[in-house]
Amino acid sequence: MEFFNLKLYIIKMLSIILPQKVNVNWGSNFVKVEGPLGVLIKKRANFNLAEQNNKLFLWTTSNLENVERFYLSMLKRLILGVSKGYRQRLRLVGVGFKALLKENRVLLKIGFSHEVYYDIPTDAKILVSKAKGSFILIKGIEKERVQQIAKDIRNLREPDAYKGKGIHYYKEVLKLKKGKKEGK
Repeated sequence: MEFFNLKLYIIKMLSIILPQKVNVNWGSNFVKVEGPLGVLIKKRANFNLAEQNNKLFLWTTSNLENVERFYLSMLKRLILGVSKGYRQRLRLVGVGFKALLKENRVLLKIGFSHEVYYDIPTDAKILVSKAKGSFILIKGIEKERVQQIAKDIRNLREPDAYKGKGIHYYKEVLKLKKGKKEGK
């Protein structure tokens, strides 16, 4: 009589609750998430998907839990992006610093001798506060893209280390350096 070595694999399924009006389709090498704000398509790696009762189940055949968590967080970002979207706010700090919208560009007056223009990408929406023009709101469906646009705008005039003038992320806390007179 022969005995077979049987390995039992315990498959741990991770699940995500799908919001209303969000559809997830997948093929052998892609995941497509559609929602009220748009459509996102990402390459699909080595994981399995199943949908039942407004829940999306995810599992892999590998024993690496970190891999499953990574794919789960990626799917959550995609679902949140097409259902609610992502935002990033910037604040202009400095005398005379302001932003204006002109056609599909943002006009920035940020302390230079010239005005700085930033072209608004097609995959994002940028709004400027009308009161003083000191706040910029960036909206989009891809988290990484919204953060990259905010970083690009911030790099136009990073905050000064001594006075704090420049473009800040909203609620960013800067530790300012002491000047020459305050040093002693």
